[in-house]
Amino acid sequence: MARFRRALIEIGNVCNLRCSFCAESHRPPVFMSVGNFERTAAQVKKFARVVSLHLLGEPLLHPQFAEIIETAERLHLEINLVTNGTLSSKYGDEVWGRKCFRQVTFSTQSLSCFGTDERAAKVHEYAEFARRNNARFKVSFRLRGNLNGAFVKEISSMFMKEFGHDVEWNGNPFSLSERIFLNHGEIFSWRGGRPQQAPCLGLRHHFGILSDGTVVPCCADYDGAMAMGNVFEKPLAEILDSPRTLELRRAIEGKNGPLPEYCRGCGFIMP
Repeated sequence: MARFRRALIEIGNVCNLRCSFCAESHRPPVFMSVGNFERTAAQVKKFARVVSLHLLGEPLLHPQFAEIIETAERLHLEINLVTNGTLSSKYGDEVWGRKCFRQVTFSTQSLSCFGTDERAAKVHEYAEFARRNNARFKVSFRLRGNLNGAFVKEISSMFMKEFGHDVEWNGNPFSLSERIFLNHGEIFSWRGGRPQQAPCLGLRHHFGILSDGTVVPCCADYDGAMAMGNVFEKPLAEILDSPRTLELRRAIEGKNGPLPEYCRGCGFIMP
């Protein structure tokens, strides 16, 4: 049995949008090479059931995204992709027809970067993508924010109408069509705001690898503040089983005194 439910591999920390919702990284822009992805993913598959191409950045912006996915399929990985959606039509069956995809999640909060008319066009484009591909993999439209707020009401109404539903969304997971879902999440602050009081799932449910090879304990450590090592320099097994990692896991679980300082300032909420 895999030790983790998923591992996050950030194939690039570069994005084509600048959403107020997203964390602001201080790392230099980096795309992970196809060779480094292959070496990294081959090690990751021994520890995690699913690989999520996510942390920061827009994965579809990677100049060799097609080769990344071809490599993932050759390694027999199960891929979850998280995207802002704006580049989803850039690729056709040569990518989306690959059997490694398990789920594609659209972070529809990114629609806040566009005006109303552009939002409607984007929602239609995303819906068309979902209808073309739902026989291959699940498609999730994740929408965060106040359910009574104007933005969430506007976007959810667009999706409902796009799929022929004449109801108001109440925020519960909603099946728009077969294997196409609308899901809600709360807006959170990456650092600051409401502090974390309870242990989280970092190093239990998942871990992450940044585009420069830095191994981090959770999806919210986007700048490697709690780095445990670098997979380009040391085997992943050695990093995950190191005394430093085991001590950090116990601290995050709340079994080794107070939560680490970074965790105490984290407002992340898992979807």
